[in-house]
Amino acid sequence: MKKVTMIKTDDPEKAGFTVTVTGPVEKIATIEPRSVYLEGLPGNTLETIIKITPVEKYKFSILGVEQKVNTNIKASLIAPKKDEKSWLVKVKALSDKPGQVYDLLTFKTDSKYRPSLHIRVYAKFIEKQKTGS
Repeated sequence: MKKVTMIKTDDPEKAGFTVTVTGPVEKIATIEPRSVYLEGLPGNTLETIIKITPVEKYKFSILGVEQKVNTNIKASLIAPKKDEKSWLVKVKALSDKPGQVYDLLTFKTDSKYRPSLHIRVYAKFIEKQKTGS
């Protein structure tokens, strides 16, 4: 990863300068899928499963899941079974009318490196095309 930042000073001859910081960034978990996109007909329940697997070096537990917006999207957390490492998140979206719904899921963890994880969820309900002559 590489980041460039501007440093401002009170020196009239050199009011500012840039500093470049580079270094490796290790991931602490594999999240599949990283974002959720669902599409279907109004009245249908759209659902999927998200898999969150902590990297062995940075093991953590998920303490809970919060939703940013109170939408027609619901998420439920499933803890890993005895010999499993992955957390599962069951995501459901429901709407009786055409349109789009969105939410941001925030997972609180006990990790000192990443106290929270975020996953975006989008669902699009498309009106069925009418066939006719």
